[in-house]
Amino acid sequence: MTATHYQSSKGPLEIASMPGPYLANALAKLERENDPARADELAAMRDRMAALDAEREEENPRVHLGANNPPEETPPATVAPTAEGFEAIKVNIEDLLVEARNWADGVAVENQAQADEIARLIEDLRDAEGAADEARKAEVKPLDDARDAIQTRYNLYIAPLKNKKPGKVPLAVSALKTTLDAWLIKLDDERRERAAVAKAKADKLAEEAAAAMRASVPEDFGAREAAEEKVAEAQAAATVAKQISTARVHAHGGNRAIGLRTHWVPALATPKDALIHYLNTRPDDIKAFLLELAVKDVAEGKRAIPGFTITEERKVA
Repeated sequence: MTATHYQSSKGPLEIASMPGPYLANALAKLERENDPARADELAAMRDRMAALDAEREEENPRVHLGANNPPEETPPATVAPTAEGFEAIKVNIEDLLVEARNWADGVAVENQAQADEIARLIEDLRDAEGAADEARKAEVKPLDDARDAIQTRYNLYIAPLKNKKPGKVPLAVSALKTTLDAWLIKLDDERRERAAVAKAKADKLAEEAAAAMRASVPEDFGAREAAEEKVAEAQAAATVAKQISTARVHAHGGNRAIGLRTHWVPALATPKDALIHYLNTRPDDIKAFLLELAVKDVAEGKRAIPGFTITEERKVA
């Protein structure tokens, strides 16, 4: 009795209406399983596959199921991508993924024919991935072109300094800031000098006030009063010194004041001491850095590195 349906994991499917790629995947799965109880089902699927191949041969002798090379004389399409085009790509990839699930089912490869089929499927998936990416590029190209045109217009003026061709506004601001740096640094140096003088004066008055308080006695009201005045004078001087030390120099030309920003920049002086320091304080970062160096060396062909074991791993390319 001829079978009419394929018993899939999702229920029976009519063989006559199964898409070609899905039919091929299901047929390959049944052939691998070689279950005698499904011999009628297998025969019906083979007949349907032969009929599909014959139909394709009649339409175009160069095209048959599994052939991915288009006729050489057929130029690539230049029309804009459509939603239907994506659907075709989606159907093709989904069919290939069904086949991939059939093969990557936890069962080991048993012979060269199976290995060749898997290699063919990998190539088909890579081709499908490439076709999808090319379609994506074509579909997004009008948007990219429009964005690039807008970006080019505005970049003339606002491209950041890190760009290969900075914009005119960031360049102008950078030049003006460099011009302003010298003046604000001069003002800040003067402020620091005044702060140092004020601190020295406050420290001296504080010492004198402390000495006066130690020398005064409760019964000498005049001396005690004079000592209290010195303490108040010292406190006032300390307040002034603090105000000068915390003040910031600015240039005011609008709603926003522009001042100096302090940056602390490390410079490596003694590498050995630095390495010991970070080995003690940040050992994981040092290990990650050393591994990064080793990965680069191995990629360049080194197979022996002091402190490392290098093992061979073989994977499908």
